[in-house]
Amino acid sequence: MLPTAAPPQQPFLTAHFVLAIDGLSSVSFTKCAGLAGEVAVEEYAEGGENRFSHRFPSRGSFPNLVLNQGAGPTRELWDWFGEFHVTGLVAPRDGTVSLMSVVDGDLSPVRVWAFTRGWPAKLTGPELDAQASAVAVESIEIAHHGLMLKKLAV
Repeated sequence: MLPTAAPPQQPFLTAHFVLAIDGLSSVSFTKCAGLAGEVAVEEYAEGGENRFSHRFPSRGSFPNLVLNQGAGPTRELWDWFGEFHVTGLVAPRDGTVSLMSVVDGDLSPVRVWAFTRGWPAKLTGPELDAQASAVAVESIEIAHHGLMLKKLAV
């Protein structure tokens, strides 16, 4: 008798996610990019070995997190960004980006990416246009020291 295959699981939708940063309120965003990491490859051509070059892992790097949201009354991210312009320093903070989905009838995190020592590298206000009736969108880029996918309790 052949084993029965498990029913296929549906992939998660990307429509709802939340940014949580230590010391700041959780904020919902409309778009998030930069959940990635890369390890540079160092090549070494060994003398007398012409069939291949040795390849070794080198330095890891992570792009900035880029988050967009509708501009609203909250100014915590602007205040965090402004710390640098007032004091010349900005306090790095740890945080998470949580992908949310309905699980057993409740909205719950299904994937959580944790970043360390993040700080606002760029903050962009909305483009204003008197001839348009579009939503005012602002963007923040967070530079950080690393990104890990957290294990969630099942």
